[in-house]
Amino acid sequence: MTRAWEADIAAECDAWRAALGTAGFSDDGHTLRGPVRWQHPDGRTVIATIEVTITESFPFSPPKVRILDPGLAIELTFHRERDGSLCLWRSDVDVSDAPWQAPERLLDRVAVWLTNSAAGWPSDDDCDLERYLLPDSQLVLYNRDVLTAISGCVRTFTDPATGRVTISGESQRPPSRWRTSKRQDGRRGRRRQPKIGRKQRRLAWVTDIGQVDKPIYDWDSLCTTLGPDAGEVRRLVSIGVIDFVLLRYRRSSATGVLAMAVRTTSGKARFDVRACESADTSVTTRILRAGASAAKLSDRRVAVVGTGAIGSFVVDLLFRHGVRQFTLIDPQLLRPGNLVRHLAGEALVGYSKVSAVKARLAGLGFDVSGVNTRRDEIVTPDQSMALLRDHDLIIDATASPRTTALLAWAARHVDRPVITVCAQRQGTVVRVDRFPLRGGEQHLSALPPLPGPDLGREHGCDNPVSPTPPAAVVAAAQLACRAAVDELILDCALPATLLDVLAPQEPPFDVIGMRMGSAR
Repeated sequence: MTRAWEADIAAECDAWRAALGTAGFSDDGHTLRGPVRWQHPDGRTVIATIEVTITESFPFSPPKVRILDPGLAIELTFHRERDGSLCLWRSDVDVSDAPWQAPERLLDRVAVWLTNSAAGWPSDDDCDLERYLLPDSQLVLYNRDVLTAISGCVRTFTDPATGRVTISGESQRPPSRWRTSKRQDGRRGRRRQPKIGRKQRRLAWVTDIGQVDKPIYDWDSLCTTLGPDAGEVRRLVSIGVIDFVLLRYRRSSATGVLAMAVRTTSGKARFDVRACESADTSVTTRILRAGASAAKLSDRRVAVVGTGAIGSFVVDLLFRHGVRQFTLIDPQLLRPGNLVRHLAGEALVGYSKVSAVKARLAGLGFDVSGVNTRRDEIVTPDQSMALLRDHDLIIDATASPRTTALLAWAARHVDRPVITVCAQRQGTVVRVDRFPLRGGEQHLSALPPLPGPDLGREHGCDNPVSPTPPAAVVAAAQLACRAAVDELILDCALPATLLDVLAPQEPPFDVIGMRMGSAR
């Protein structure tokens, strides 16, 4: 029995096919074929013949469209899948207003595609050359900043655990060509195969090919693109020296990188080229997703006092946002019981919490030389005053009334900001306060504790354990990060208290959501 949703989609497809039929398309029940009128760049009107096939993902994805006859001799190059179907829209097009659902808009799009193709795709900056080759399973990593000035053979390193390949910036001299020895009587001897050393295997050929006018589909088109280097690359691939080719290229004003695995097949008579998924490891690429404020945060100095549950995630978030200068302060070791709410994992149990957090930051691939750790406590006025003088911001994640009072007192004397963060009422409320107050600001009143179950105690240290769940820890860290960034980039737009009610409380906290202290 046909389900209701299937009937709805079938009816939509039938109506769509019927609309193409009125535009002169034939329909054999599977594929539709018909004309598209398009404008050549020289002004001529041309009629092409196309083939349209509805796929199983329609109407949430466009149908497959192939050019059967463009109407005159033009070379079809970019914006095509490997099966020859056209790439007409980007994958981020809003499906709620999908243009392909209207047949006339689909045909208009094909006409524009043909016009651009005939013109050679002027001003097109899509750097996606890997889509035109069969895929290889290997992930290739490279540092684009390092390889910018390098051309020729470089060494690669393969991770035995994951199989990922890293293309280094270390140049490697390739083996010489075949040599012919001379006999004592002056006659030519046998040709000798060049000796291939251990460091001369599994190399990559790196070069810049400039502006790209055509995709690379196979070995022959790769050799055409390589130009004068093609012969040497062919030789090195055939003797098992080069396994990868990495090309820097341009499309209009954009730049791209194509990584390919190359090998011989059929007894070294043929060459196989496949596109590898590749990724740039440079700092430039790593900070692309850090947010617009990353550049402003890179030289700010932040001290985080308390790197337990909330504090560890605060450090992680700020580091990801772009802060690189930290002082982490906490006297405790990481215990197995901490892990469910802590940034660090099992492998770091037994390390100090500050060292464990720094190790996790190092795993992100950034320089952590600016992250200093102190297995210590802040208990004296001298300590607190010195800490504030040496940093642009202090974050107190200790949940200790004594530490909070001490740092708030120091903030009033040094006029440097201190942010305190905590989860309250078993994690149903998270709160951030900033000191000192500015102008006529006021903090929200302290939230009185509610009676609840007795806190559990952890064997081995006999400390009480709050039942605050991990989600509340992360929510508190996010709130503190928001307040910290506001202070560090000198926006100073947030009030002195941010209190987020995560579960309904007694009035006036009976509605989930944010409460704020009064602004200036």
